[in-house]
Amino acid sequence: MRYFILLLLSIISLSPRAESACDHDNCADNSHYMFSLSLGYGQRSNPLYGGPELPLVLLPDFYYYGDNWFFDNGKLGATLPLTPEWQLSLVSQLNPEKGYFKKWFSSNYTTLGIGLPMPSYPNYTVAKQPEMEPVTIQQVSKRPTAFDAGLQADWFKQSWQAQAVIWQDISSSYHGQHASASLAKSWQHFSGTWQLTGRLYWKSAKLINTYYGISHEDTYQTQQYQAKASWQPEISLQWRHSLSERTTLVGLLRYLYLDTAMTQSPLIRSDHITTWFFGINYRLL
Repeated sequence: MRYFILLLLSIISLSPRAESACDHDNCADNSHYMFSLSLGYGQRSNPLYGGPELPLVLLPDFYYYGDNWFFDNGKLGATLPLTPEWQLSLVSQLNPEKGYFKKWFSSNYTTLGIGLPMPSYPNYTVAKQPEMEPVTIQQVSKRPTAFDAGLQADWFKQSWQAQAVIWQDISSSYHGQHASASLAKSWQHFSGTWQLTGRLYWKSAKLINTYYGISHEDTYQTQQYQAKASWQPEISLQWRHSLSERTTLVGLLRYLYLDTAMTQSPLIRSDHITTWFFGINYRLL
């Protein structure tokens, strides 16, 4: 943890007090902040046995971007602009995996990021596991709350945006890593502003095994499951239509595919997670 703080302070000290590297509406300018609430209805499915669906009714959205640090919906970071199109950030956040086990977990309501699967990802086969009895989240030991730190790179070009980020557990909760790469395309239409995004997640075997594996600590039964690293492509579509300076209609559709490293776990009942929301957003600040 102390190494992350030292790196964060180093980037803050190196960051020039200049204009933001972003030149379009998809990136917040320096010393810019926003707080808004979206009211509507939506739902996120839960792939776990015994895991309830997550209703989405009132969603907060808050960010602050200063000269060299930012807070964006649960993600804290320091940014070093490299060129007008590239920037590098040191970032930290609570790991979101626990949100499938605990309904009222902060990241369930503050990290509705959008994302489309990358053009390709490793195509490998996994040996078929023996059939296992379903296990509910009430039958396993409590999963940890983890805190991650990472390095994020962003690229902006007109209506395109790409991002790559790698995370490391610094709370000694699962002792693993996860990463993602994404590409987004925005466009204007008479119906509003649209954004199609694709993201590919990689999650280490230690992370997957901590949350979705079955070990000797889950002593209610004899069956065990040792998880492997997971590749998870995601696609989503976001829509915004302004009604006034502060009021906007918003919509979101998102589909995340779970590979066999996840679905072979006795905890998992589905090979995908869907999220959707439609409502009205009001900007307070």
